Amino acid sequence: MAKPALSTELVREFVGAAHADLHRVQTLLAQEPALLHASMNWGGDDWETALGAASHVGRRDIAEWLLSKGARIDLFAAAMLGELDIVKSALARYPESIHARGPHGITLLQHAMIGGERAKEVVTYLKSLLNIDEKGSNGMIVVENRIEVRAGYAEAVLERFKAPKSVHTFPGFVRMDVLHAKASEETEEIRVCTTWEKEEDFQAWANSDSFQHAHKRREGAQGAGGHGGHGHGGQQAAESASPIVGNKVTIYQVAVSHLPESAPAKAGSN
Repeated sequence: MAKPALSTELVREFVGAAHADLHRVQTLLAQEPALLHASMNWGGDDWETALGAASHVGRRDIAEWLLSKGARIDLFAAAMLGELDIVKSALARYPESIHARGPHGITLLQHAMIGGERAKEVVTYLKSLLNIDEKGSNGMIVVENRIEVRAGYAEAVLERFKAPKSVHTFPGFVRMDVLHAKASEETEEIRVCTTWEKEEDFQAWANSDSFQHAHKRREGAQGAGGHGGHGHGGQQAAESASPIVGNKVTIYQVAVSHLPESAPAKAGSN
């Protein structure tokens, strides 16, 4: 007798957890082993497995655990994990696969870049095939959102960035770094830095429906007293209650980019 199909809600939870929560992935798979090979269709024929989810956000720990349980490795996971021999073998046989896109339209190169130090040889190899100068930026940009927060409120703001957002799935997105420091006795500073393959990719995201809807919801919550205001109690009251003092967005062109490499040998050294 055939087993009943997995519920969409369960697959959604499992694949969603694989972006960030190893413990939840382990718990769900113990409850339902069939989830290991399940795929979630997010719409528009955008299919994603748990391994695919872990791969495009750089969660090596989750990806390796899933593979240890028998998940089917693919080219995107191999790129993120730094499996150069697998990537080379596949692309030698099927060279057009270098232009293939994984879940959410994320490129093979982006998967390798999110893999960090252990995938740097894959990044170098893919860039050589794509004719991207290893020492140049090829139009890459970094967008910095500098957020000034009242002292004691930074953790609440940082909480927003702990789980992957829709920006992580957008074409051209490379990585996000969220930095935190104490600026003074009265304020703390958060810098949200996103790296993009080119400025057009960032502008496309900034003009997307997902970006506009998210920011409208946030502005609506603040205007309605989401940070302690009282709706019609006045703009000044809402602003005084908000933990965010101000923010500034700056777009930087990446002038030079170096991957980790050995220092040049000094003259006369053995």
